[in-house]
Parts: sequence; C-alpha cells; structure tokens
Amino acid sequence: MTTTASRSTIFRRPKTTSGFWSWITTVDHKKIGIMYGYTAFFFLLVGGLEALLLRIQLAGPEGQFLSQAEYNAMFTMHGTTMVFLVIMPMSAAFMNFLLPLMIGARDVAFPRLNALSYWVFLFGGIFLYSTFLFGTTGAPAGGFLADEVSRLGSAPNAGWPSTPAQSRRRPSPAARAPSSSPRRRCSWS
Repeated sequence: MTTTASRSTIFRRPKTTSGFWSWITTVDHKKIGIMYGYTAFFFLLVGGLEALLLRIQLAGPEGQFLSQAEYNAMFTMHGTTMVFLVIMPMSAAFMNFLLPLMIGARDVAFPRLNALSYWVFLFGGIFLYSTFLFGTTGAPAGGFLADEVSRLGSAPNAGWPSTPAQSRRRPSPAARAPSSSPRRRCSWS
C-alpha cells in the first residue's frame, strides 16, 4: 500500500530555482514562456536563413544555387518552420507568460503538461530538422512517386511546375486532356 508521504514526494514541485537544471525541470509558467520565446526566435533565424537561400536561388534567371529537390525541400521547410515553429510557439510564449499574470492566477492549470508541451515542441523541431543532417532532403527531382505517376500515361512527370528551372516550360501536349468538342475562339480574342 502506498503511503501519503511517498505520494507527496512524487507530486512535489521542483525545488531548484537557479542554474541550468532549474530551466530543465521547471514547471513555472514564466520560465516556460521564456523558453518558448527564445526557441521560437531561434527557429525564426533558421527560417530567415532558409528564406535567404530561396531568394539567392531566385535572384537571377536559371539559378543553380539549389537543385530542384533542394529548392522544394527548402520551400516546404521554410513554410513549416515559420508557421509551426515560430508563429504558434510565439503565441504560446506570450500566453504562458502573460495570461496567468493577467488573471491573477498563481500558475497555469496543468503545469507539468505545460512543460511537456514545450519539450515536445523542441524535440519535434529538432526531429524535423534532422532530415537536413541525415541527407534526406525530400523527393527526387522527378517528383514524389515519379515512377507510379508515369504509369498513368498522360500525367506530366517533371516535378512541380513552379520550380525555377521549369517555370519557363509549358506542359507537353500529351499531358493535356483531349477535348471532345471543337475549340471555339472567344469573341474578344
């Protein structure tokens, strides 16, 4: 049978108030809000670096700074970073820090769940960026599942049409669906 004394040691709040370990084990809403803010600012810098790389690619015609697969991966990661790793955590930072102070509460309702949400966010962002470290930068240049799509016959198999290297080309006539009715010209053309 579990005694009351052993239960109280499990649910006791962390006692350390200074040093590195106090930031790791904190359940204080103000410290968690500060950690959210600094981490979101770090990812803002990373997302800004991705935007800079995209702008270098698009600075001139026929940019060769990034390949098509790298461009697609960078574009996707930039959008994901700015929405899910900057904007949403920055709002969580302000809400964690300010909301309990504004309503006069001692802390948030579930402080350990609040701390867990920060650590899940941090390790999720690290996991997301681990794809760059391990060299899996996305789909091949032909597009995702290019072999399966090419079996459809008339489907274009040249990647996304908005990538810089393909923005000048039009789809091949085989990629367009044949029309059953004769084409009429508009009166204004």
